[in-house]
Amino acid sequence: MGKLLKIKAFLITLIAGFLIGIILIIVMAVCGYKVGEAYINEQVNQMRLNSSVINNQLYAERYRSLLNKYLLNKGYVSLERLVFYLQHTNNVLDTSTLSYDVWDKAYLENINVEEKQMIPIKTVCNKLKSDTSIPTFTIESGTNSNGVQIDVIDLCTVNGVDITTSSDYDEVYYPLPFTFPLKSNFTVTSIVFEHRNVDLGNISAEAQASTNYHSGWDLAVPTGTNFYSMCDGTVSNITNTQANDLPFKQSGNSIGNYMMVTCNNGFTAMYWHLQYRSQPFSIRKGTMVKKGELLGRTSTTGTSTGPHLHLGLKDPEGNLLDAIAYIDFTEYEGN
Repeated sequence: MGKLLKIKAFLITLIAGFLIGIILIIVMAVCGYKVGEAYINEQVNQMRLNSSVINNQLYAERYRSLLNKYLLNKGYVSLERLVFYLQHTNNVLDTSTLSYDVWDKAYLENINVEEKQMIPIKTVCNKLKSDTSIPTFTIESGTNSNGVQIDVIDLCTVNGVDITTSSDYDEVYYPLPFTFPLKSNFTVTSIVFEHRNVDLGNISAEAQASTNYHSGWDLAVPTGTNFYSMCDGTVSNITNTQANDLPFKQSGNSIGNYMMVTCNNGFTAMYWHLQYRSQPFSIRKGTMVKKGELLGRTSTTGTSTGPHLHLGLKDPEGNLLDAIAYIDFTEYEGN
């Protein structure tokens, strides 16, 4: 009898331990998600990854030239950071009046080439505050000589607080979660949130306005170029409505072909203008994919003017973000 009681007690202890273990795993998973979510939010706060620059058509051409020169081998500097830095180091409102060489120098002064990341904004603000060779910044707001409105960008003050004295900002480099979706040569032809004037012919005013305010990055590549998943995640949408490789003026198809992957961190990566049914047979809605896994091939479909990959990103709330700001270029494996 005593032996049976001991066995019973052992089994009860074993089951209780098992149940406690399951509860701990669930708690850790939930906490891990919250920690991960908070970590991403901190990145957004410190790196301003969803910011746009008013009237950025003034700078788009020279900015694209810098990205095509430095993006892969040096890393990414946002347009907002460049305009801010150029305004404050040159005491000017309209930074498009500065030379290409000055823009080039500013790009390199805002990048850590080993990390292939922007230097933390707190570090840059400390430099602006302490470097006596930098002219005093006196401009508040205004318009340029052509009457175009230009905002003064101040990344050193947030909600009235000087970030150089705030413990809410640090000078570390955050691990970036995504990998670049191309492994072959490309050209940046449109920047994220760019104000454009694209001629698509006979379309509605609403569709034209949507096209002219660019929601992502256009990376020009030949038709049939492979593209790869930016993240570990699940294919949440595959849409194929255009069987030919034709731009909008010839196809008249405003939807085109695209794919969306919901990343494991809750963000959604969006790939547009894909070649018709070019995804591997194993890739379908609901498929789990790995970072760097082949997803399909590029084309020119929907409201496009030529072959390219349109790359977009949304946060869990559906807000558009700057996809390239989240990419770790130290992982790039292309040419």
